[in-house]
Amino acid sequence: MGSRAYDLVWGTALRTTTIAHRFLDKISGGRLMRRFPGGAQVVWITTLGRKSGQWRRTPLLGVPVDADGLRGWGIAGSNAGQEKMPGWVFNVQANPSGSIQIDDEIFECTFTQVDGALAREIYERLGDSWSSYRMYERNIQRSIPVFVAQFEDSNATSEPS
Repeated sequence: MGSRAYDLVWGTALRTTTIAHRFLDKISGGRLMRRFPGGAQVVWITTLGRKSGQWRRTPLLGVPVDADGLRGWGIAGSNAGQEKMPGWVFNVQANPSGSIQIDDEIFECTFTQVDGALAREIYERLGDSWSSYRMYERNIQRSIPVFVAQFEDSNATSEPS
């Protein structure tokens, strides 16, 4: 189960990777780092900080979702398998309105937390696209929240380009 050493190592790696990801995204105008190694889709969510009131942009692994009346992208608050919940989860729980960027397209969305079979299916699909997700779940005691960034525009596409 989760340990302080694991959290220290993976937390540092996650912060470093996120900083590098943001930097490469900025200097390339969003052309680099659209996929994880192996082809998994990177999505950028923008959420309103619950304490700061500032908009926060976060890169995450995402999978398209079109099930149970929800159409958008599935994401999870895994935080690389650390016990600490990622900050964006608290932000979307406090204010579910935001946006999601898939490649060059930005969509207004509502972040809807899901549970049960749909959450399990989304998490399994995230694990299929990035095998580390399976390790994250084994290394923590907390439950990993799963969300659908549900498109507000009915014409929005849920498939990567």
